[in-house]
Amino acid sequence: MTLINNHTKATPIKLFAQLLLTALGIIVVPSIAQGQISKAVIQEVIDGEQVYIQTKQAKVKDQANFGEVISTKESRAAILFNNGAQGRLSDNSQVTVGQCVDIEKGELLISGPVNGCIDGLTVEVKGTLYLLKKKDNDTGTIQVLEGTIQVKNQNKPGQLEVKAGQQCEILRGVYGPAIPMSQEEIVTILKGKLFKDFQIPVTTDDALNQVCSKLLPGLSCSSSGLPSYPLPSIPVPLPFTLPY
Repeated sequence: MTLINNHTKATPIKLFAQLLLTALGIIVVPSIAQGQISKAVIQEVIDGEQVYIQTKQAKVKDQANFGEVISTKESRAAILFNNGAQGRLSDNSQVTVGQCVDIEKGELLISGPVNGCIDGLTVEVKGTLYLLKKKDNDTGTIQVLEGTIQVKNQNKPGQLEVKAGQQCEILRGVYGPAIPMSQEEIVTILKGKLFKDFQIPVTTDDALNQVCSKLLPGLSCSSSGLPSYPLPSIPVPLPFTLPY
C-alpha cells in the first residue's frame, strides 16, 4: 500500500519505467540533487586551529550537518562533502551547509557537483571547479576554472552561463555579464590561499593539468596544485627616445 500511495500522482508509463529501472538495479537521481549537500567533514586545517562548526572549534574528521555553519578566522580548511565533492575555505570565511553551500563571507573553492549560493543567487553545476568570493560590502565574484555553471535568481526569470576561464561580478543579488579572466587572474588563484600549502588534492592531477593547459597554454601545474612557474609579469615599455 505504501508503494501505491507514493506513486498515485505518477502516470502509468512513468510508474512502469521506474519499476523497470528498479528491477534492473538502476537508480536514477535528478541532476540537481547531485549538487545538494547534507553533510560536510573537515579534511584538513592549516595556518593554526581557528576553524569552527557553529561556535565550537573543529578538528579534522569533525562533521557539519545540514543547516550548520562552518567558519574560519586566521586558519584555512579543506572540506569533504557527503556526495564525494570537495571544498576549501580561505581564512575569515563562513558558509552554511544546505541544499546549496551558502557563502556569507570570504572565499570558497568547490570541486565537484556542489551547488553554491551567494547573496540570494544559486549556482548550479554538474561537476566543475569554481570559486565563490563574498565581500562585506554586498559584492562578490564567481570564477570558473573548469566546467560550466548556471547562475540563477530564484525570484527572476533567466539564467547566466559562466564557462571555464570566465567570471561574473555580483552586487546586492544582481549578477553582471560573464567576462574572461586574464592569465594573471588565473595564476593568482592557483598560487593563492585556496591552493597554497594544502596537502589533500582538491582534484586529480590530470584534471588540474587539463585546467592549466587549457587556460594557460604551454604551462602546467604540479601535483600539489601550485603552478610550477612564476607569476607572469606585465612587460614594462622602454622609454621612448627621439633619434638625433
